[in-house]
Amino acid sequence: MVMKYFEELNFTAFEAVRQYFDERFSHQNEDYVFRGQARKEWDLVSTLNRLIRNARRTGAKHSAIEPFVEKHLDRFKTEIKGRRGENPPKMSEDEYWALGQHYGLATPLLDWTNSPYIALFFAFASLEEEPESYRCVWALNKRGIKEINSRINNEENKLKFVIPETENNKRIISQSGLFTKVPVMSSVNGWVEDYASSQYNDYESALSKIVIEGNRGLRKEVLKHLELMNIKFSTIFPDLQGASMYCNIKAENYEI
Repeated sequence: MVMKYFEELNFTAFEAVRQYFDERFSHQNEDYVFRGQARKEWDLVSTLNRLIRNARRTGAKHSAIEPFVEKHLDRFKTEIKGRRGENPPKMSEDEYWALGQHYGLATPLLDWTNSPYIALFFAFASLEEEPESYRCVWALNKRGIKEINSRINNEENKLKFVIPETENNKRIISQSGLFTKVPVMSSVNGWVEDYASSQYNDYESALSKIVIEGNRGLRKEVLKHLELMNIKFSTIFPDLQGASMYCNIKAENYEI
Protein backbone atom coordinates (compact mmCIF):
# COMPACT_ATOMS: atom_id res chain seq x y z
CA MET A 1 0.00 0.00 0.00
CA VAL A 2 1.29 3.47 -0.88
CA MET A 3 2.10 5.51 2.21
CA LYS A 4 0.19 8.77 2.40
CA TYR A 5 0.65 10.71 5.61
CA PHE A 6 0.24 14.36 4.56
CA GLU A 7 -1.78 16.25 1.99
CA GLU A 8 -2.41 19.91 1.12
CA LEU A 9 -5.58 21.11 -0.60
CA ASN A 10 -6.30 24.61 -1.93
CA PHE A 11 -9.60 26.51 -2.24
CA THR A 12 -10.61 30.04 -3.22
CA ALA A 13 -14.34 30.07 -2.34
CA PHE A 14 -16.34 29.45 0.84
CA GLU A 15 -18.89 27.27 -0.94
CA ALA A 16 -16.15 24.95 -2.19
CA VAL A 17 -14.72 24.64 1.32
CA ARG A 18 -18.14 23.93 2.80
CA GLN A 19 -18.84 21.27 0.19
CA TYR A 20 -15.48 19.65 0.89
CA PHE A 21 -16.08 19.67 4.65
CA ASP A 22 -19.54 18.16 4.27
CA GLU A 23 -18.42 15.47 1.85
CA ARG A 24 -15.28 14.41 3.65
CA PHE A 25 -16.00 14.90 7.33
CA SER A 26 -19.74 14.51 7.83
CA HIS A 27 -19.47 10.70 8.05
CA GLN A 28 -16.02 10.60 9.67
CA ASN A 29 -16.29 13.49 12.08
CA GLU A 30 -15.24 11.44 15.11
CA ASP A 31 -12.00 10.49 13.36
CA TYR A 32 -10.75 14.08 13.02
CA VAL A 33 -9.89 17.17 15.02
CA PHE A 34 -9.33 20.58 13.44
CA ARG A 35 -7.31 23.75 13.95
CA GLY A 36 -7.65 27.04 12.10
CA GLN A 37 -4.71 29.40 11.56
CA ALA A 38 -4.52 32.82 9.90
CA ARG A 39 -1.36 31.98 7.94
CA LYS A 40 -0.73 28.83 5.98
CA GLU A 41 3.03 29.01 6.56
CA TRP A 42 2.71 28.76 10.35
CA ASP A 43 3.76 25.44 11.86
CA LEU A 44 1.62 23.70 14.47
CA VAL A 45 3.69 24.78 17.47
CA SER A 46 2.75 25.39 21.08
CA THR A 47 3.10 28.69 22.94
CA LEU A 48 5.82 27.16 25.13
CA ASN A 49 7.75 26.16 22.01
CA ARG A 50 7.55 29.74 20.72
CA LEU A 51 8.49 31.19 24.13
CA ILE A 52 11.68 29.10 24.27
CA ARG A 53 12.64 29.93 20.68
CA ASN A 54 12.10 33.66 21.22
CA ALA A 55 14.08 33.58 24.47
CA ARG A 56 17.01 31.93 22.72
CA ARG A 57 16.93 34.51 19.93
CA THR A 58 17.16 37.31 22.48
CA GLY A 59 20.14 35.88 24.32
CA ALA A 60 18.76 33.46 26.90
CA LYS A 61 21.23 30.72 27.79
CA HIS A 62 20.67 27.32 26.21
CA SER A 63 19.84 25.08 29.14
CA ALA A 64 18.32 21.61 29.12
CA ILE A 65 14.68 21.72 28.06
CA GLU A 66 13.31 19.15 30.51
CA PRO A 67 14.27 20.89 33.78
CA PHE A 68 13.21 24.26 32.33
CA VAL A 69 9.72 22.95 31.50
CA GLU A 70 9.41 21.28 34.91
CA LYS A 71 10.41 24.52 36.66
CA HIS A 72 7.95 26.52 34.53
CA LEU A 73 5.07 24.26 35.55
CA ASP A 74 6.15 24.19 39.20
CA ARG A 75 6.20 27.99 39.24
CA PHE A 76 2.65 28.05 37.89
CA LYS A 77 1.50 25.58 40.56
CA THR A 78 3.02 27.82 43.24
CA GLU A 79 1.51 31.01 41.87
CA ILE A 80 -2.05 29.64 41.70
CA LYS A 81 -2.15 28.34 45.27
CA GLY A 82 -5.22 29.71 47.00
CA ARG A 83 -6.71 30.89 43.69
CA ARG A 84 -8.67 27.80 42.71
CA GLY A 85 -11.43 28.14 45.30
CA GLU A 86 -12.01 26.14 48.44
CA ASN A 87 -10.99 22.46 48.53
CA PRO A 88 -9.71 22.38 44.91
CA PRO A 89 -9.48 18.90 43.42
CA LYS A 90 -6.15 17.25 42.74
CA MET A 91 -5.00 17.57 39.16
CA SER A 92 -2.62 15.68 36.89
CA GLU A 93 0.27 17.40 35.11
CA ASP A 94 -1.74 17.67 31.89
CA GLU A 95 -4.70 19.13 33.81
CA TYR A 96 -2.42 21.83 35.20
CA TRP A 97 -1.19 22.55 31.68
CA ALA A 98 -4.80 22.71 30.43
CA LEU A 99 -5.76 25.12 33.22
CA GLY A 100 -2.76 27.28 32.41
CA GLN A 101 -3.58 27.21 28.69
CA HIS A 102 -7.03 28.59 29.47
CA TYR A 103 -5.56 31.52 31.38
CA GLY A 104 -2.70 32.40 29.05
CA LEU A 105 0.21 30.33 30.38
CA ALA A 106 2.78 29.25 27.79
CA THR A 107 2.23 25.49 27.61
CA PRO A 108 3.19 22.49 25.44
CA LEU A 109 -0.48 22.09 24.47
CA LEU A 110 -2.07 23.08 21.17
CA ASP A 111 -5.79 23.86 20.86
CA TRP A 112 -8.00 21.84 18.49
CA THR A 113 -11.74 21.51 17.93
CA ASN A 114 -14.03 18.70 16.84
CA SER A 115 -15.74 21.08 14.39
CA PRO A 116 -14.16 22.04 11.05
CA TYR A 117 -16.37 25.14 10.96
CA ILE A 118 -15.18 26.41 14.32
CA ALA A 119 -11.63 25.89 13.05
CA LEU A 120 -12.57 27.83 9.90
CA PHE A 121 -13.80 30.68 12.10
CA PHE A 122 -10.48 30.91 13.92
CA ALA A 123 -8.65 30.87 10.59
CA PHE A 124 -10.57 33.96 9.43
CA ALA A 125 -11.25 35.79 12.71
CA SER A 126 -8.14 37.98 12.68
CA LEU A 127 -7.91 40.88 10.24
CA GLU A 128 -4.80 40.62 8.07
CA GLU A 129 -3.34 43.77 6.52
CA GLU A 130 -2.30 42.16 3.25
CA PRO A 131 -4.78 42.49 0.36
CA GLU A 132 -4.53 38.73 -0.11
CA SER A 133 -3.94 36.08 2.49
CA TYR A 134 -3.74 32.30 2.77
CA ARG A 135 -5.73 31.04 5.74
CA CYS A 136 -5.72 27.37 6.57
CA VAL A 137 -7.53 24.65 8.49
CA TRP A 138 -5.54 21.63 9.64
CA ALA A 139 -7.31 18.26 9.97
CA LEU A 140 -5.64 15.66 12.19
CA ASN A 141 -6.73 12.04 11.79
CA LYS A 142 -7.05 10.57 15.30
CA ARG A 143 -7.27 7.02 13.98
CA GLY A 144 -4.07 7.57 12.04
CA ILE A 145 -2.30 9.05 15.05
CA LYS A 146 -3.34 6.05 17.12
CA GLU A 147 -1.74 3.77 14.53
CA ILE A 148 1.48 5.78 14.51
CA ASN A 149 1.63 5.87 18.33
CA SER A 150 1.22 2.09 18.49
CA ARG A 151 4.60 1.75 16.77
CA ILE A 152 6.49 4.16 19.04
CA ASN A 153 8.03 2.49 22.09
CA ASN A 154 8.93 5.60 24.09
CA GLU A 155 5.80 7.11 25.64
CA GLU A 156 7.44 10.55 25.80
CA ASN A 157 7.73 10.62 22.00
CA LYS A 158 4.06 9.93 21.30
CA LEU A 159 1.46 12.50 20.27
CA LYS A 160 -1.04 12.71 23.10
CA PHE A 161 -4.62 13.99 23.07
CA VAL A 162 -5.54 15.90 26.23
CA ILE A 163 -9.23 16.30 27.02
CA PRO A 164 -9.55 18.56 30.08
CA GLU A 165 -12.28 18.58 32.67
CA THR A 166 -15.02 20.66 31.03
CA GLU A 167 -17.59 21.18 33.79
CA ASN A 168 -16.01 24.49 34.81
CA ASN A 169 -14.69 25.53 31.40
CA LYS A 170 -17.49 26.93 29.25
CA ARG A 171 -15.09 27.86 26.46
CA ILE A 172 -13.94 24.29 25.97
CA ILE A 173 -17.57 23.19 25.75
CA SER A 174 -18.52 25.97 23.32
CA GLN A 175 -15.51 25.32 21.10
CA SER A 176 -15.84 21.51 21.18
CA GLY A 177 -12.25 21.73 22.29
CA LEU A 178 -9.33 19.49 23.18
CA PHE A 179 -5.55 19.68 23.06
CA THR A 180 -2.60 17.86 21.55
CA LYS A 181 0.76 17.45 23.23
CA VAL A 182 4.04 16.52 21.54
CA PRO A 183 7.65 16.83 22.78
CA VAL A 184 8.17 20.51 23.65
CA MET A 185 10.43 21.63 20.82
CA SER A 186 8.47 19.71 18.18
CA SER A 187 5.59 20.88 16.00
CA VAL A 188 2.62 18.61 15.33
CA ASN A 189 3.28 18.71 11.59
CA GLY A 190 6.97 18.02 12.24
CA TRP A 191 6.04 15.09 14.47
CA VAL A 192 3.83 13.66 11.74
CA GLU A 193 6.63 14.04 9.20
CA ASP A 194 9.20 12.41 11.49
CA TYR A 195 7.12 9.42 12.53
CA ALA A 196 4.39 8.89 9.96
CA SER A 197 6.60 8.93 6.88
CA SER A 198 8.17 5.62 7.89
CA GLN A 199 5.42 4.05 10.00
CA TYR A 200 2.02 5.08 8.72
CA ASN A 201 0.32 2.77 6.22
CA ASP A 202 -3.32 3.81 6.20
CA TYR A 203 -5.11 5.07 3.11
CA GLU A 204 -6.24 8.27 4.84
CA SER A 205 -3.82 11.12 5.42
CA ALA A 206 -2.70 11.46 9.02
CA LEU A 207 -2.63 15.25 8.58
CA SER A 208 -4.36 17.47 6.02
CA LYS A 209 -3.73 21.16 5.38
CA ILE A 210 -6.72 22.90 3.81
CA VAL A 211 -5.61 26.27 2.42
CA ILE A 212 -8.13 29.00 1.59
CA GLU A 213 -6.77 31.81 -0.59
CA GLY A 214 -8.63 35.09 -0.69
CA ASN A 215 -8.91 38.76 0.16
CA ARG A 216 -10.87 40.72 2.77
CA GLY A 217 -14.04 40.20 0.76
CA LEU A 218 -13.76 36.44 1.21
CA ARG A 219 -13.12 36.91 4.93
CA LYS A 220 -16.34 38.90 5.31
CA GLU A 221 -18.26 36.28 3.32
CA VAL A 222 -16.92 33.41 5.44
CA LEU A 223 -17.64 35.16 8.74
CA LYS A 224 -21.14 36.07 7.56
CA HIS A 225 -21.97 32.47 6.67
CA LEU A 226 -20.50 31.19 9.94
CA GLU A 227 -22.54 33.67 11.93
CA LEU A 228 -25.66 32.26 10.27
CA MET A 229 -24.48 28.92 11.69
CA ASN A 230 -24.23 30.64 15.12
CA ILE A 231 -20.44 30.43 15.03
CA LYS A 232 -19.12 33.78 16.27
CA PHE A 233 -17.01 35.17 19.10
CA SER A 234 -19.94 35.57 21.49
CA THR A 235 -20.87 31.89 21.22
CA ILE A 236 -17.33 30.47 21.03
CA PHE A 237 -16.25 32.62 24.00
CA PRO A 238 -19.46 32.72 26.13
CA ASP A 239 -18.24 35.46 28.45
CA LEU A 240 -17.63 39.22 28.53
CA GLN A 241 -14.49 38.93 26.42
CA GLY A 242 -16.40 37.05 23.72
CA ALA A 243 -19.11 39.70 23.67
CA SER A 244 -16.50 42.43 23.28
CA MET A 245 -14.66 40.59 20.51
CA TYR A 246 -17.93 40.04 18.65
CA CYS A 247 -18.75 43.76 18.81
CA ASN A 248 -15.28 44.64 17.54
CA ILE A 249 -15.52 42.33 14.54
CA LYS A 250 -18.97 43.70 13.66
CA ALA A 251 -17.60 47.24 13.91
CA GLU A 252 -15.09 46.54 11.14
CA ASN A 253 -17.87 47.17 8.61
CA TYR A 254 -18.82 50.54 10.08
CA GLU A 255 -18.63 53.31 7.48
CA ILE A 256 -17.37 56.65 8.77
